[in-house]
Amino acid sequence: MREMISLFAICTPIDTDTVWADWYRFCMDQEQKYGCAFTHVSCETESLHPNGIRTRNRYLKKVTACIENREDISFIEFYLLPDEFRQAAFDFKIYMALSLGKHTKPHLEITVENHFLKNFEYQYCLDTVRKFLTVTKAEVNLLPYNQTFNYNMNCILSPADPPEKYNVIRRLFAE
Repeated sequence: MREMISLFAICTPIDTDTVWADWYRFCMDQEQKYGCAFTHVSCETESLHPNGIRTRNRYLKKVTACIENREDISFIEFYLLPDEFRQAAFDFKIYMALSLGKHTKPHLEITVENHFLKNFEYQYCLDTVRKFLTVTKAEVNLLPYNQTFNYNMNCILSPADPPEKYNVIRRLFAE
């Protein structure tokens, strides 16, 4: 079974004017660090209202223009997907998302397929995002790929609801 290392944090921006440029720069730095390029992007802003993901080549310039124009951005997500993926939510190798929208608690997620990246440094990621985000709660877990999203949303983001049983393989970090 595929396993995912998932860093999930409840957070708020330190500076709302620069947070999206900082997030974009952080994600691009991760590409360089690990030698792989995101294939797809999703973003919701005043001018972009996606109903799904878009290929990087066609969408990244629009996203960077929204950041430069300081549009009100709800979220920006980056995906590394295989050529023949079926569902982005389950088939990604890497997923990095920052959501600061009004309809959900602000949060960050960085999820990587276990062993896909050599020596994935979740502590480095957490330390780096703390330069532009105030993290109030964070967890890093090793989870089955098909439970990652539900665990993060139900157990971390909305802990008031009684969580279902999830098969956390191993908790790697919690604060």
